[in-house]
Order: sequence, then C-alpha cells, then structure tokens
Amino acid sequence: MDIERARAAMQELGYAAWLAYSFADANPLALELLGLENQHLTRRFAYLLPASGRPRLLVHRLEAERFDHLLAERIFYTRWQEFDAGLQELLAGVSRVALDYQPGARIPYLSRVDAGFVERLRALGVETVSAAELLLHFQTWSAADLAAHRRAAAVLHEARDAALRFVKSRLPDAPPTELEVQQAMLRVFAERGVEYDHPPIVAFGANAARPHYAPTPASAATLKPGDVVLLDLWARQPGKVYADITWMAAWRPGDAVRAAFAAVAAARDRAVSVVAAAYAAGRRPAGWEADRAAREVLEQAGYGEYVLHRTGHNLGRRGPHGGGTHLDDYETHDTRPLIPGLAFTVEPGVYLEGKFGIRSEIDVYLHESGPEVTTDLQESLSEL
Repeated sequence: MDIERARAAMQELGYAAWLAYSFADANPLALELLGLENQHLTRRFAYLLPASGRPRLLVHRLEAERFDHLLAERIFYTRWQEFDAGLQELLAGVSRVALDYQPGARIPYLSRVDAGFVERLRALGVETVSAAELLLHFQTWSAADLAAHRRAAAVLHEARDAALRFVKSRLPDAPPTELEVQQAMLRVFAERGVEYDHPPIVAFGANAARPHYAPTPASAATLKPGDVVLLDLWARQPGKVYADITWMAAWRPGDAVRAAFAAVAAARDRAVSVVAAAYAAGRRPAGWEADRAAREVLEQAGYGEYVLHRTGHNLGRRGPHGGGTHLDDYETHDTRPLIPGLAFTVEPGVYLEGKFGIRSEIDVYLHESGPEVTTDLQESLSEL
C-alpha cells in the first residue's frame, strides 16, 4: 500500500483517517489494499491510517507476523477484553473515520463491515463515514497495469478467433458442442499462460438466455441452425489485471436475433458516449448514469423486460469483478464517480427465456481526457 498516495487522496476528499477492519476474509477490499489477500487470517484486525502521523494496528498475537510488511504502531490482543481496550487505544484522539461500508447498504460491494462494529465505533464517540470515494483511488490502474490489460485482451481476442474458426470448421456436417468450443479457447489460454478464475462461458441458443450459464458434460448443447453462440471469456497475465469480453455469433440467425443484437450494441455504445460527453464537459459521471442511459435504449426498443443485470462492472485484479465503480442503476444505485484510472466493462444484455440471449461486452479505460475502448468493438453478429 502506498501510504503517501493514500494520504493525498484523504486530504483531497477531506478524510481525517481511514479505518480498515476485517474478521478473517470478511473484507476483501481491505485485504487487497493492505497486501493481505494471500494470508491465512482467522482473527479480527483493525488498521488505522490517519491523514498525518504514524499508522496504528490492532492485531491478534497469533497472527501478528502476517502483518510484518505494514509499518505501524502495534497494539496486541488475545482476549476479547483486550480487543475492546485495544480498539479504544487505537482510536484515541480520533473523532471521525472513513470506513468500508455504505449507509443503508446501498452499494453492497462496499458493505464489508458489520453493523455491530459500526455501533461499537459510535459508542466510542467516533463518527463513521463511507470510504467509498477513497477506495476508488486504490482501484485505479498504472501504465504498467494498462499494458498488462492490453496483453490479456489480445489473448482473449485470439481465443475468440480460435473458437469461431473451430465452429466454422465443423459446420454444417458435424456441429460442435458447447464444451468443445470452450476447450478450443482454453487451449489458447494454456498456450499463452494466462490466468482465470472460471472457464469461459459458451452458450448456444436458449442457454444464452441464462447469463451465468456454464456448460457441463450433462448440459452441453450441440449447435443447431438458428442458434446464437455467446462467448464470454476473461483472463489476466499472471498476477496482473483482467480483461473481459463477450462476443456474439450465430448460425443462420433470424430477424429477431439480428434486431436484438442491434439494440444491445446501440445500448453499449450509448453508455460509452455518456461517459465521454461528461468528461468532455469536465465532469466525472456516476456509475448509475451510464447504466440508466444504456437501459433507456433497450427499453425504447421494447426489450426492457428482458434485462436481467447491470450494464457493467469494474475490472479488478483478484477477479474480473473489481471493487471500483460499476455501471449500475439496476441491481444497485452506484453513486460513485468514474474517476480517471478506473477500468470497467460495458456489457448490456437481453435474455429471452427459452429462446436466446444477446450480450455485447467491451472493456473501457478512463484517461484524464476520457474513455478509451481497449477491446474489439463488435458492430454486427459473426455469422457462421
């Protein structure tokens, strides 16, 4: 964790102190920021970073060595009474802290601290505010991160192309199964040495109407004329940041499929244009704005009832879904700004149960000047 960078952000936002608290792995945001995500932790800890002065750490003696990389004044505990006394000592002289929670749990990606701990702080006379905007500054990418993302995206494009070539090679006489297409992409992943937390999604026909469908030996469909082919794949260079795309193809698509794709592509492009326009006007839009703009396109085209998820998510390190601002005014109302340095997906979709699903997903990186689409932009269905 870059303490000076953290303090600069705290001063910009008017935070006097940030308090990171977790029991075991309950707060992945804090664990990632403090470099603890790969540690085996089973006890509570609290780390206080003031805007000035030495950081302080309340930690169980059994696990103290796992925090050796953090430069902080240490307060140890073993018994619960010592934890209570230690928390009071940790917060001595502190009247207000930014905490990893969101009032009303409106943004569950941030609600990592339980209500009982918030009550305890307030009982000590400490005011709690959400650390939402502060945490965004730790979700931003460096130039090296962006370069690693581009390399990962190139592998995704290569794997997509390999999958489409494989499908075409089997048509019309020996249509492949979803699992066979998935394996074609995984071979590219293995050759290129990328990491992923779940194999790619390959969904044919009605299976594509299930956004998180995953093919298994029991469920894998064989491609049929008229079917859409949904390819959703994500990966990262080892230990780096993710790239994440969804590409649509179809074997002899009908008019309904073509119309749905056109609407989804228009919604995708509308979300990007809203962010670009806000940046051009010198404003940092909130995540909910882009989501609402995209869904308005789908609703006007008659697909409103077929939307099942938000428009996009922050791109992360530990997984494709990061902890930063999401394009969401559907599942949650994400009021966090889209600040320079953040990266996110734009992936509107419509899902006609029992028929087909269409999703188009791109990645976007935010420069100081505005958004850059960093992955291929699909303009029309890939026809097989």
